[in-house]
Amino acid sequence: MTHPSRRDVLMGGALVAGAGGALAMTPRGRLTLMLAGHQLETMVPKQLGPWTYAPSGGIVLPRDEDGLTAKLYGQVLSRVYFSPSRLPVVLVIAYGEVQNDLLQLHRPEVCYSAVGFDITEMQRADIMLAPGVSMPARQLVARNEERVESITYWTRIGDDLPTSGTEQRLAKLGQQLDGYISDGILVRMSCPVAPTPAVREQLAEFARVMVHAMPAPDRPALLGRPLATRIA
Repeated sequence: MTHPSRRDVLMGGALVAGAGGALAMTPRGRLTLMLAGHQLETMVPKQLGPWTYAPSGGIVLPRDEDGLTAKLYGQVLSRVYFSPSRLPVVLVIAYGEVQNDLLQLHRPEVCYSAVGFDITEMQRADIMLAPGVSMPARQLVARNEERVESITYWTRIGDDLPTSGTEQRLAKLGQQLDGYISDGILVRMSCPVAPTPAVREQLAEFARVMVHAMPAPDRPALLGRPLATRIA
């Protein structure tokens, strides 16, 4: 009988370990927080406090490369809200049923750069949704030769709210290790003006008004379950 060499044993052990690791990383479940049959068009009210939706153009949307947008996002809502006492706000919400290595949300700093904008400022921010309850978000300033936009956005992947590309990848990895893949959503608000504290506060106000105007059962789709429960 020929006995396996030490090299064969080590290689075999590595292969078994690799197979075990791959099995552990294989998602076995799904987490979908968008209620079945619900559409963004009806979930988000057309009247949000002092803001009212009115049809308009000129909205920067995720760039479509060979139909990739349709694969990434099952639903995309794009609206402009106007108010006699506030700045107009452009709202874009993009929802994807699956967040994995091939299909994942495109963050606005990538989308704006792809259509010729320069990102001149970028920082994390916290949006107060209720007393003692804040949501992690991100603030950008996008400029080109014709316009400037002050942008506030957040992303949800499962129950996680990552504020950067690195956090987004770690969130997906953690969920894969837990054995599931989840849906995801991007909520982006912007004003076509240079950033000031007053502009940032109006975007935060818009976010608060929108969240509280939505039916409570729909809020986890935008915020994740833990945060939605805290403001219920």
